[in-house]
Amino acid sequence: MNNPGKQRGSFLLTVMIVMLIMVFSGLLVMETAMLEEVTVGNEQRTIEVYQVAHSELESQLTFLEANPINFRNALDGNHNLPVIGNPGGCGRGAGQICQSVTLRYVNDAPPPPGYSLDRNISRVFELDSVATLNGSGAHSSQTLGIIFVDVIPGGNG
Repeated sequence: MNNPGKQRGSFLLTVMIVMLIMVFSGLLVMETAMLEEVTVGNEQRTIEVYQVAHSELESQLTFLEANPINFRNALDGNHNLPVIGNPGGCGRGAGQICQSVTLRYVNDAPPPPGYSLDRNISRVFELDSVATLNGSGAHSSQTLGIIFVDVIPGGNG
């Protein structure tokens, strides 16, 4: 024989346990979604600074081809170049991209085929572009190797 008085609280207890499980499951799903949102945001910032640093290399290469005197200026040491793609973009506020561009002389090498060995020399340089997004820690450093064929001062011929 069932006694209805003893069973009154068991259904309420079961519903409360199920509701508690559902609340914690919902909180877990929300926490996971927030973590994924932060991760995607970090990835977007990393891609943004990579693209800024990489596009600066392309702009600088075009500039250096038109202004080869910069190669000769860098023979004495690292030569800081003005930023072309994002000039004056570095501020103190979050979300500002700071950039630096450096042309570094590496060494000399024989000239490529078609150039005179006694009149020309290949000068090997590295062009470094560094971009940092303030307030996020996102950072990208890109390097491009450049061979500049120069005339040997006082060369024969």
